[in-house]
Amino acid sequence: MLANAMWQTQQALHGKSNNIALPALLVGGASALVVYKHFMDEQGGDPTKQFLALIVIQMLPLVFLEMKILSCPDPVGMLSQFGAKVLLMHACLLALRVCAWPLLEVGLGFCNLLGLVAAVGALYCGFRSQFKTLRAHADVGGLLLLAAVGALFTEVLDFSRTASLLECTIFTASSYMEILAFVPAVWMVHQTAKKNDDAYIAGSDEVQTQGALFFAFLVSFYIMEDIVSAFRVGGQDSLAATAHIVHFVLLLDFSCFLLARIYNPEKVQGSFLRWLPDQLWV
Repeated sequence: MLANAMWQTQQALHGKSNNIALPALLVGGASALVVYKHFMDEQGGDPTKQFLALIVIQMLPLVFLEMKILSCPDPVGMLSQFGAKVLLMHACLLALRVCAWPLLEVGLGFCNLLGLVAAVGALYCGFRSQFKTLRAHADVGGLLLLAAVGALFTEVLDFSRTASLLECTIFTASSYMEILAFVPAVWMVHQTAKKNDDAYIAGSDEVQTQGALFFAFLVSFYIMEDIVSAFRVGGQDSLAATAHIVHFVLLLDFSCFLLARIYNPEKVQGSFLRWLPDQLWV
């Protein structure tokens, strides 16, 4: 019943041709907020406008993944390959926030700590076989370095900052890391779809466990990052709160988009349903 409900929901939202009307509508709505704020910003340099623009940029990789991932012969196997890199990006992001906690609080300090533990736990329990050599994840290191250097240059050139250079750089680096978190997935899916490579790991219990851990962390993290943040800023900045909600809806749609295919026994052999307790799907 759960499998059928998820599949029917995705059919209703995306149709049989898996159109991306809903993700496009969400990105369009977030972009409209940026345009509205731009014309309402009389003095210029409004941090809310910059935040809204960053939200739109952060949403684009998710839309791309929904467009391209079904071009792969095995979306579940593809998730297994890029899941470790996306989780590693989030773990490094949260590690930065936790280490900077004595200096400044980015997000919710205690929740960042819990998130870091959850990310490391998901990597250890589901993806540790992919960390036999760190060279395979050099691209993640490059993205983290790019975020740090970009944040430093951004703040050096921003003469209007009110806090110290170090504090502003840490805050901006955290934002850039979050924006780049799904870039490894975009690159891998693009390359795989381009080559039409069908050499995937499929049908194993390990792959299904990886999918469950990946989405459990992802949805939990963005509940903290978007829903809780929306409630915190809702009374002061309704546009920022709306942007948080729109981003979370897109993230949830992306998660359900792939989970529906994991749950659908017609799409995935060796199905994820056998990994779940029987009472959840019988």
